Amino acid sequence: LQYFELAMKKDPNYAPAHSGLALVWMGRAHMAYTAPREAEPKMKAAALKALALDNTLAQAHYSLACVHWLYEWDWAGAEVEFKKAIELNPNYPDARALYSSYLMIMKRPEEAMAQIQRALELDPLNAFFQASYGVDLYLAGRVGEAVAQFHKALRTSPDLYFAHWNLSDILFAKAMYEESLAETKASYASIGDREFVAALTQGYAQSGYAGAMRGAADLLAARARKTYVVHTDIVELYIRAGEKARALEWLEKGFEVRDPTLPFLGVLPVYEPLRSDPRFQALLRRMNLPQ
Repeated sequence: LQYFELAMKKDPNYAPAHSGLALVWMGRAHMAYTAPREAEPKMKAAALKALALDNTLAQAHYSLACVHWLYEWDWAGAEVEFKKAIELNPNYPDARALYSSYLMIMKRPEEAMAQIQRALELDPLNAFFQASYGVDLYLAGRVGEAVAQFHKALRTSPDLYFAHWNLSDILFAKAMYEESLAETKASYASIGDREFVAALTQGYAQSGYAGAMRGAADLLAARARKTYVVHTDIVELYIRAGEKARALEWLEKGFEVRDPTLPFLGVLPVYEPLRSDPRFQALLRRMNLPQ
């Protein structure tokens, strides 16, 4: 953030600095450093400024695509911008990787696979892209391949939260609870959250896997009353604990704060226990997600 602002101070009309600033705000929201409702307008303003300065900048179109997709839930607008970014720079792997995730949410798996595979051809050592491919494989029902892909990403980057968390979801679905607990611990340990790890350990000692998930969910829920927390993490932990009512309660709260991971609602298998509930179905309709 500081370096992009320094670049803009030296040259206010330098479009890549404005575009980079947009991506900083996206990252801050995704990592729960900044609430989405605070980050999104700053991200959008920076992306639009970059485009006003240089409409041929692929990164600026990519930034705007992410605003449309993750925060505004403007599915058509997002696709226009993703395609424009890739048209302007076919070798821009970030646009292809995120477009792949978008396509999975839109339930177009074959197109999604083509995009993530191309992203990995362009940047094969990128751990985030490797893990994104794991998510795509998981959503496509290719669970064994997904597990192997997450392990590959973790060999590249052992502290990759994104890989640990999604692997814990798969292991939960496979009823491999000890392994799922270990990956859940690893996910938050990777970001230095000792209190979360302690809550898991204490909950497990009291009432096993469900107790561990409930204890961690309660901890995040208490935090969320004071500061921004990724709401879908709370939802998923309550699902794993068997607390459907609380999961639905926090899902609604996630909708209110525009949690940027909410677009995956319609496709992530972890939400299966909630899928038949009318409140869940209503949320999908309000977001205009494919059903």
